[in-house]
Amino acid sequence: MALVLRGTVVTFDAGHRILDPGAVYVGDDGRLDAVQPAGQPAPAGFAAAPVVDLTATGALVLPGLIDLHGHLQYHTLPLWEAVGVPYLHHDRWVDEDDAPDYATTVTWPAKVLGQAAPAALLTYVEVKALVGGTTSVQGVPRSTRPIDGGLLRIVDVEKLPAGRDMVLTAALQQDAEVLRNETADKLDGTRVLIYHVAEGRRAAEPDPAKPVSRVHREFADLAPCLKPGLVCVHGTALTDAEFAAWQGAVTAIDPAERGTVVWSPFSNLWLYRETTDVVAAAARGLRIALGSDWSPSGTKHVLGELKVADGLNSHELGGHFDDRALCDLVTANPGDALATAWGPQVGRLEAGSAADLLVLDRQQPGKDVYRALIDATERHVLLVVTRGRPRYGTQPLMTAAGATATSAIQPAPGLRRRVALNGADGGAPDWPAVKRALDKVRQDPQAAFRDAQDALAAWGGPLDDPDAPLALFGDMPEGEAAALAGTDDVPPGLVIPEPDALTHDAAFLAAVDRSGIPELQRLRARYP
Repeated sequence: MALVLRGTVVTFDAGHRILDPGAVYVGDDGRLDAVQPAGQPAPAGFAAAPVVDLTATGALVLPGLIDLHGHLQYHTLPLWEAVGVPYLHHDRWVDEDDAPDYATTVTWPAKVLGQAAPAALLTYVEVKALVGGTTSVQGVPRSTRPIDGGLLRIVDVEKLPAGRDMVLTAALQQDAEVLRNETADKLDGTRVLIYHVAEGRRAAEPDPAKPVSRVHREFADLAPCLKPGLVCVHGTALTDAEFAAWQGAVTAIDPAERGTVVWSPFSNLWLYRETTDVVAAAARGLRIALGSDWSPSGTKHVLGELKVADGLNSHELGGHFDDRALCDLVTANPGDALATAWGPQVGRLEAGSAADLLVLDRQQPGKDVYRALIDATERHVLLVVTRGRPRYGTQPLMTAAGATATSAIQPAPGLRRRVALNGADGGAPDWPAVKRALDKVRQDPQAAFRDAQDALAAWGGPLDDPDAPLALFGDMPEGEAAALAGTDDVPPGLVIPEPDALTHDAAFLAAVDRSGIPELQRLRARYP
C-alpha cells in the first residue's frame, strides 16, 4: 500500500542525513520510492496515499530496528536466574550438573509451547519485538514446515529479492570438515552466514595440552569461512589477534568488505560476567551489530539492548562510540551486513530500501535524534511499519496509516496501542486469541503436548508440506527426532510460566537487581 510519512526523518543513509522536515514515500511494492525534504514535489502516484503527518509533534521517522541475534522459540520465557554463573562457555549452562534447573525452567517450557501452540508463540514474540520498534529479527526455530515472517522480517527465512535461501544460520557449531568442505563454498559473495562462535570467557578452560581452549578452537575451525558475508554471534572469547586475522582474511578477498560481530552484552554478562571486546573488533575494521539473544538471559528487544551497550560505552569503554555510532548498531550496521544477501537495505532510509519504519516520540523538543533513540522506552514507540504495512502503534497513527482489522493491546499498565495481526503466520486473528492459545497450553502442559504429538503422528504427508501440522523444535536436532517418535515424557508437575512481559517491567528489573551485576543494574534508571 502507498503511504507517506512526514516529520523529522533520520535516514541513517551514507551521509546520515537528517531531514527536518522530511518525507518518506512508501510504494505499493513495500519499498521506499523516495526519502526527501518535505518541500520537494511528491513522486508520481502518491496523490491519494494516506499521509501520517508528524511535523507538529516533533516525532522522528527512523528505519525499523534490526535484532541480528535471537532464539525466537524461547522469547516467551522470563529471565532465568541460574545458580552456576559465571559459566566458562556455552556448553556449561545446559549441563545438568552445572545447571540442574535448566531443563524444567527453559528447555521443556519452550518445547511444549513450540509444539502445542507454535503459531501463537511466534505471533507473541513478533509482537514483543514490535513493541520495541523492531522490524527484523534473527533466530527462527527448526520447524516441521517452512515459516514465513507474518509481522516482521525473520532474517533466517526472509527472501529478498526472492527465490532462494540467502541467509544461512547455525546456532550449533559445525564440524571443521563441514565448515571447510561445504559451508565455506556457500559464502560466494551473495550469501550471509550467521554463526555462533567463541561464546564464553576469554580464558575458558585453558589446557596446556591443547594449543587453544575449546571456544578458541571454534574460531580456528571457522578459518575457511572467514569471507565476506560472515556474521559471528558473540565472539566473547576472541582476542585482538583473532579479530585482526578475521578482518584481514576478509579484506584479502575484497578490500571493501567487513566482517560483522553481533554483540549481546546483557546475555554475555548474565551468563559469563564478561562481554565481547567490541572496541578491539571495531578498531580492526569489523562491523558491530546488536542482538538481544533470548529472553532467559537477554533483554526484551534491541531497544533495551541499546541501553546496555550505552551504559557499557559510557562506563567501561571510555565513550569509544558516539551516539550515532551506537544507533548504527541496530540500523545501518546490521542492514549493511544483510545487504550482502538481500540487496535492498533494511537499515537505511533511501530510495529502493525496504519500507520498514519506526516512528518515535522525541521525548523533548530539540533533543538530539540519536540520543532520543538510545533513551527511548517502549512508551515512546508510536508506530511500526513492516513491508510498507502499519503493524503496531497508537490508535491515531494506525488509523492515519490506513491500518485495518487492528486489535487493542496494552503492553504495560497505562500503555495502549493497536496491533494488526490479520491472522499472521496462520495464527490467531487478534491479540486476545493469541494469549488464550498460550494459556490453554499452560493449564495442562502434558495433555497439550500429547495432542500435538498425536497430530504429528497422524500426519501422513511430508513434514515440509505447507499443510503439515506446524511444530517448532528449537535449536537442538534431537528435539525433532523425539517429537516425531512420539516421546511423551513431559516432566511431572511441569510449570510453564506466564508469557514474558512485553516491556522491561518491574519483575525484569527486580531479577536484574538480584543478579548483583553492576553493569546491568544501571538499567533500572532507564525505565522510570
